[in-house]
Amino acid sequence: MNPKAGDAVALFHVVESDMERVDALITQVVRDENPLVERVAQYLREASGKRIRPALVLLSARAVGRTAPHVVPIAGAVELIHMATLVHDDIIDRADLRRGRPALRRAFNDQVAVLAGDFLFARAFQLLAETGLPPVVRTAADVVHTMSVGEIQQNLERGTLTTEAAYLSRIEAKTATFLAASCRLGALAVGADALTLEALSTYGWHVGMAFQLIDDLLDVTADSATLGEAVAADFQQGVVTLPVLYALAHSARGDELRRALLAAPEEGRLAEVREVLEASGAIQYVQEKAHHLVRLGLDALAPLPPSEAREALSALAHFVVAREY
Repeated sequence: MNPKAGDAVALFHVVESDMERVDALITQVVRDENPLVERVAQYLREASGKRIRPALVLLSARAVGRTAPHVVPIAGAVELIHMATLVHDDIIDRADLRRGRPALRRAFNDQVAVLAGDFLFARAFQLLAETGLPPVVRTAADVVHTMSVGEIQQNLERGTLTTEAAYLSRIEAKTATFLAASCRLGALAVGADALTLEALSTYGWHVGMAFQLIDDLLDVTADSATLGEAVAADFQQGVVTLPVLYALAHSARGDELRRALLAAPEEGRLAEVREVLEASGAIQYVQEKAHHLVRLGLDALAPLPPSEAREALSALAHFVVAREY
């Protein structure tokens, strides 16, 4: 099964009813007696995305072959943490768009967005604490710590060229550890053994690395209407991602690429950027690297028994490298 981008929701049919419960839970826990807070929360709910991280929690638990009452709250907490990080990222990046809509900081203001992100973090850890499972709380806390360190590192390195190894370390902290933890949390919730925990975590790590590689590629190859946010945003903010890093190292038109990416993101200029990336082999290089990571992630699922959930995890891995947004 190799779904095209746009089919993300179809991948989750195995846990469709649980995903609906996650959505209902998120709606419930972000409600507040303050009508202004409720207004902000409603905006966030309407701007929600593909729900990949909570789906990984649910699918991982199902792949173990057991159920537990804590799985849905943990999945909801994972999505709240993800929402919080996106709200804060948009403030740091001065982003105007998020998934085709004005970012929360634009719909309200930066101060409200900061507090909304804090509010979401608080609600997430309330849900996790209520499970009474210390390893679950610790895993989630470790993820937030790692992502925060990764974001600090990225911001301190803005405007500087980096190595591929340093770039990979950065996306591991920003994305791969979170997807790995989402899988691990689902398995922890149902009491999986150590071998299964490691298998699902390894799968999530590789898929997370591939996800971020494709995300960074789309930043300089997709159009803004498809992507739902500004294109070439990373480079213009001084964040050099792998496709650009590769092209700068392997193309004789490196200076041209620098000038084009630092200029206003006009469609004609972006076409020029894409041409340089294509000619340098950067697009193919990143795609091949992402596909290799996905293959390693799929190999990690070998210890799990055959099931619909395992098939859905496999399909999700293929979706990650086929997506267009």
